[in-house]
Amino acid sequence: MTRYYYAGGRRIELEPDDQYVAVDERAAGAAGVPVETGHALVRRLPGGVTVSPRSSLSEARLDRLSQAGALRPVYRRDRSVLVPLPEIRVEYDNAKQRAAVKAAIPRAPCEAEVFDESPDGLVLRPTSGRSDDALALANYIYEHARPAAASVRFVQFVPKPEV
Repeated sequence: MTRYYYAGGRRIELEPDDQYVAVDERAAGAAGVPVETGHALVRRLPGGVTVSPRSSLSEARLDRLSQAGALRPVYRRDRSVLVPLPEIRVEYDNAKQRAAVKAAIPRAPCEAEVFDESPDGLVLRPTSGRSDDALALANYIYEHARPAAASVRFVQFVPKPEV
């Protein structure tokens, strides 16, 4: 399945990146699979996520992290490595957009809860806690309600070029 997001009204394609593994530190710790953050290849990113080369983790450890629901998908866009978090920020310019967003949420492809709300927008989280559900939810809301913005929270980095 092709993954994408919207930025500035444009659809931006994402390509899966199998070179890296992203781990939700809180979920890993709760499952008794602590993340090794002292390793030189591990990048600690905002949002409680660590990213490391897939080759630095054993298959057994990857299986344990997967069973714990601690793995986040990793994508690439140009040179950037992106990790979506299970959080969607929606912004609206007027009452009509707000009403359209509110009507779209219950019809979305996955269940979500409103985490925070202001007169200009809201923050949603998929109840599944899955990042890919957040991507699907943000895209659905943007495509069906047409708010000013509906975007997943990403954390990202640009790897150093190999010499």
